[in-house]
Amino acid sequence: MTGGKLFRCDHFELSQNTRPSERRQADDPMYAQVAESIRRDIDSGRFQVGACLPGSRSMALALGVSRTVVLMAYERLEGEGYLDSRSGSGTYVSARPATMAPTETLATEQTVTLRPPRLSRLAQRAVLPTAPGSHPHDPDGDVIDLAQPRVKSDPRSLWAWKQNLMALLRRRDVPDFPEVQGVMDLRRAVARYLSTERSIAVDPDDILIVSGAQQAHDLIGRVLLDEGDAVGVEEPCHWSVRHTYEALGARLVPCKVGSKGFDIARHAPALEGVRLVNVSPSFQFPTGVVMPDDRCHALLQWAYANDACVVEDDFDCEHRFGVRTAPSLWSLDRHDRVIHVSSFARSMFPALQLGYMLVPRSLRERFMAVKWLADRGSISMQQHVLAACINSGQYISDLRRIAHGLAPRHRALHAALQSRLGPAMTVTGSVAGGSMFVHLPGLPRSATETLVTEALAHGVRIRSAERLYRTPPEHVTLVLSYAGVPEASLKRAGARLAEAYLAIKASLR
Repeated sequence: MTGGKLFRCDHFELSQNTRPSERRQADDPMYAQVAESIRRDIDSGRFQVGACLPGSRSMALALGVSRTVVLMAYERLEGEGYLDSRSGSGTYVSARPATMAPTETLATEQTVTLRPPRLSRLAQRAVLPTAPGSHPHDPDGDVIDLAQPRVKSDPRSLWAWKQNLMALLRRRDVPDFPEVQGVMDLRRAVARYLSTERSIAVDPDDILIVSGAQQAHDLIGRVLLDEGDAVGVEEPCHWSVRHTYEALGARLVPCKVGSKGFDIARHAPALEGVRLVNVSPSFQFPTGVVMPDDRCHALLQWAYANDACVVEDDFDCEHRFGVRTAPSLWSLDRHDRVIHVSSFARSMFPALQLGYMLVPRSLRERFMAVKWLADRGSISMQQHVLAACINSGQYISDLRRIAHGLAPRHRALHAALQSRLGPAMTVTGSVAGGSMFVHLPGLPRSATETLVTEALAHGVRIRSAERLYRTPPEHVTLVLSYAGVPEASLKRAGARLAEAYLAIKASLR
């Protein structure tokens, strides 16, 4: 190559072999051919280290290509370490990237045996959730899915979200980095919503915006718990709540939920020395029961006397039909012992991934410090759009429309099951939410997988509630998610599930 014909470009000698058109590879784009040609000249020493390459226009004219091709070639070579672009000065040949000799690489591989990195205790305990209701042999045809807790977004809600997003993007002061505590507009909107709809008097400074309820529980564990501390949790409860505390090294104290919810009088002896109790007083998942006022007051008095905090998980409290919303523990608390957790994803759409916490003032700074370590603030653009939806009344309208649509769905599924199974099933909690908790005392727990398979064969996908327990009951328990299923389909689903149950019951006789 060094003996090839030379030509000049901005007083820089290029070899004939620099021209990519004479060594073109059919599958390579033009900029890659130019980059390869310049790379060869650098490797051969034709272009010395420190030399200034011709400008992109001159190089393009000399090579007979467009300037864009040359710019892309220069950019690639700069990324590989061959060139150094200096603003206002030019593009220079830099020291060629060092490469390890094959013999050196081989020697290293032969003499060093690397072990996997040592994991923290948290990493060793943490596991990924499995998709509920998944099955490797789904039949073809019409399968009604009661396993996935889907939220069907209303077109009007999505249109309002789009309009508010476009209005935000048209503004000159488009938000930049988020505030750790959350955008003030959203915190003010949440405070107004809680005051109007939940009778919760709260200051915007008491609100911490988080990336969903899952992050809220993780922050609570990191702020209030050390490894080995005890936590009281409802039995059953959402798997993610229990697992979050377990992954952080906490010792769990399961507290069985009765027909009136969590009962501190019953569980106080087992909770001695507990730092934290996690409850869902307004709508307990999965049972759906509501904690009465006297039990709420008793729980707070116990927390005051035992120097403990109470996490109030406000799961699905807005999606109620036919009854008033239960008072919140936060509004009853007089000594800053309650941390309130809620999520917008259940009300808007799951991909929103935004929620909020009400944090006692004595803990506010510590929560913000730990939140900063996690993500330095939840995404601000979505916070601004959500604030606009709440302030416009769209959010409240959506909540009421969702609740209005859940009641007939619940009745349709319950009636279809009740008409065929009667006393063979027990349903708890019928006031809110988008799921139904079903006990089937006539089937032993060992028959759970058989029922899941049989139901799928009948055209309905279901999921067991076993994972929501630390110690599951001896009979089959199910969580049937109906929020995203049409009413007519729920009637068919109930009939199909009943047929599957009766088939399994007959086989066990």
